[in-house]
Formats: sequence, C-alpha cells, structure tokens
Amino acid sequence: MKTLYLGSIIASLFSLSAFAQTNDNIEESLTSFASSTTSIEQKLGATRRSSTVIYNNPTVRVNNSYRNMFVGSLTGNQFCKERGHKQEVTGSTIKCGEDESAYANYDWYDSQWVLKSTGSKNQCYPLYASIKCGN
Repeated sequence: MKTLYLGSIIASLFSLSAFAQTNDNIEESLTSFASSTTSIEQKLGATRRSSTVIYNNPTVRVNNSYRNMFVGSLTGNQFCKERGHKQEVTGSTIKCGEDESAYANYDWYDSQWVLKSTGSKNQCYPLYASIKCGN
C-alpha cells in the first residue's frame, strides 16, 4: 500500500514538472482586466443569440507595462477584438485620468498600442473604468 501511494506521488510530481515546462513558452497577453461579467441573451423562437462581456478596469500592455486606456472607438473596438469579441457595445463606463500622465491609445495605422501624453490642461481625461464587448 505504501509503495502504491509513494508511486502515485512521484508520478504526480513528474506530471507537474511536465506541465510547468509546457507553459513556459506562453506569450504574455496584450490585455488585462480586474474582473468580468458575462451576459447571454437568447430570444424565444429565434436562432439569434447574443452575448456581452463587461471587463472592469481594462488595461493593455505598452512597452512591457499595463496601462489604462483612453476612451475612443478605435481603442475600445481593438481591446474587444483582442479579447475575442466583435466590437465594443453601448454600456462602457469611464473614469478620469490625471494631468501630466500617459495612457494607452491604439494607433490604427501602425496596428499597435502606444502611449499618449495628457499634457497639463487641468481637466478630466476620459479612461475606461469598464468596457462592454459584444458579438
């Protein structure tokens, strides 16, 4: 009985070691979020099914660090596409960014996330507090 138990522990350790080795090559995600809520709606008698996901405190990776994003149609749609959705839908919320800071913005021409400075105009710079994505 002890031999069987010891053998299963050793086998478990080998499988954990193999699992850790296979995950070392996974690329870090370009997007991140604190939490999410998924809603699925299906109309009775219809074949149409829609789903939405709300990502709270969404961020994107720019220059190896995660940054809050400016609110904008290109920025919102790109975040949603990178999370596997079709586009941003109505229902996102905003928060204010600070003066003399830099936040993520999507550069459509170069197809990449870039930092954009706010300057110092003493105003609220709209950032995503949550973003709602749909299919």
